Amino acid sequence: MNINFKQLYEDDIEDVTKELMKYPRYFGDLPHEVQRFVEDLVSAGYQRALADALDPTVLEETKELSREMSTQLSSMADLVESFLASSNNAGPN
Repeated sequence: MNINFKQLYEDDIEDVTKELMKYPRYFGDLPHEVQRFVEDLVSAGYQRALADALDPTVLEETKELSREMSTQLSSMADLVESFLASSNNAGPN
């Protein structure tokens, strides 16, 4: 996991939030303890999001949805192929 905490803090945390908390604009200007807190908070959020995304139930549902979409796309391809074949057999109007 390579998270750029400096970039997240400086680009994604609104300046108004930093001002309300009386935090500096730049990550490097934060006290070490606050930097550590930001890093821990972001890491925990990242781990939670990753765990949610890799939830077996969600993955099973995603697999089933993918299968259904594949079946529908295959049917659509067959329909288009059939249409093209009949158009080619009919010749020019």
